[in-house]
Amino acid sequence: IMVEAISNWKHIFLDTSVIIDLLINPDNLKSNKKHQDRVIDTKKLFNYFDTCRETTDKTFVFYISSITVAELTKGVGKDWFETLLILFQSGDLTFVDFTKEIAFSISNNVRDFVPDYSYHQLVSHLEKNIKADNSISNTRNWIIDDLKIACSANSLKKLDVVLTADEKTFIPICEKLKLPFTSTSKLPKDLFNEISDSSLF
Repeated sequence: IMVEAISNWKHIFLDTSVIIDLLINPDNLKSNKKHQDRVIDTKKLFNYFDTCRETTDKTFVFYISSITVAELTKGVGKDWFETLLILFQSGDLTFVDFTKEIAFSISNNVRDFVPDYSYHQLVSHLEKNIKADNSISNTRNWIIDDLKIACSANSLKKLDVVLTADEKTFIPICEKLKLPFTSTSKLPKDLFNEISDSSLF
């Protein structure tokens, strides 16, 4: 699915990996240039959003899954919510609930959604437990958080892009779901190494 130029974005869904990169100080990543560059580019993108808000009447709507909220609560610390509000002063911040409807959709269509490695793990589990007295298996317990987050994005009626830094597991799921996505390590740049808001993805 083609992703519009950044200048056309308004409804932006953020994977957990993007939030974590926004919270990281790039000076602490000197030993990992690739990660450091990605964090710097992610911060440049959000500076762009801030500048747009300050210089135009454009607003942005940022979406974060409740699954991401749970992940951040476990791993980042108590002050992350206040930090998020500061980071997203350039637009509205909306939390997307992981609803029963999303869970049932995953359970009913699991083969269509999950990458092969997750599906084979699930099938193996089912085969081992099919003869047990309690043979009903809740597939939701076997779905990785990335899938829950991506399906939360898929439930939105308006969505311009899903941003992620996770190319290994999250992007293949976005591809399966046919979501408009881009990796924060592949943001378009101009000749001055700044974010190019006019390039198509």
